Amino acid sequence: MEWSKRFNILLVCITALFFAGLVHAQVVLDFEDGDLNAWEVVEEPAENLGDAGPATWEIRDTQLGLDGKVLYQGSNAWGSPPDNMLLGPIIVYKGEEFTDFVLEIDVAASDNDGMGIVWAFESLDKHYRVIMINDKWPDPDPLDGQGGPFLKMDKRISNEAPWYELLEVVPGRDGGPYVPYVEGARLHWTLEVKNGSFTFTREDGLSISAQDTSYASGYVGIQLYAQQAEFDNLTITPLSATAVDPAGKMSTTWAAIRESR
Repeated sequence: MEWSKRFNILLVCITALFFAGLVHAQVVLDFEDGDLNAWEVVEEPAENLGDAGPATWEIRDTQLGLDGKVLYQGSNAWGSPPDNMLLGPIIVYKGEEFTDFVLEIDVAASDNDGMGIVWAFESLDKHYRVIMINDKWPDPDPLDGQGGPFLKMDKRISNEAPWYELLEVVPGRDGGPYVPYVEGARLHWTLEVKNGSFTFTREDGLSISAQDTSYASGYVGIQLYAQQAEFDNLTITPLSATAVDPAGKMSTTWAAIRESR
């Protein structure tokens, strides 16, 4: 009996170490293999867009000073039709879902319009985003009261107006602290997500933070608004001791493992 108990404890420990190893595996994507099979393009319904595109995601050799091959989107797709909320092309990495993590990515923009990151992406109507724009849009009557330029964090709540709920904003109008990103230059973004707290930081030190616990985990990706941009060297480092059970898509944690004893 004692031997059986010890064996069970050993098995639990081995299982825990296995899942912990999965959790802390860093994802690095540099697009040099030319493969987008792990990515999914997510389109807004046509009625949500003023310019429906379609989006043109591809891997190409950099033309904006990044490294080698890059992920590029070249259409000018944008929405909403009244131009009162930034909407546009989304692409998500479907290789793994994430809960708590640090994401870093190199970016180069050829325009002054909207671009950012999505995370905890469950569906088009359930995710978070951080998005920035140097131009004045949305204008003249933004649904959340925030016209560009700005850096802001939103929660997607529906596939119809108002689409997003504002979490936090760094405004640029009327002397606000927003600083325009440099077009055509290498930019670097960092997003940290931990226990429902989000902090996004640019290479120039401009940052924004917010908190929300509506969506716990999901995929990460990129969103644009009337913007053509390159992306490279995407690195995602998980922070939490939570893995995805490949059999049932259930969270496996140290607490759950101990409970099974």
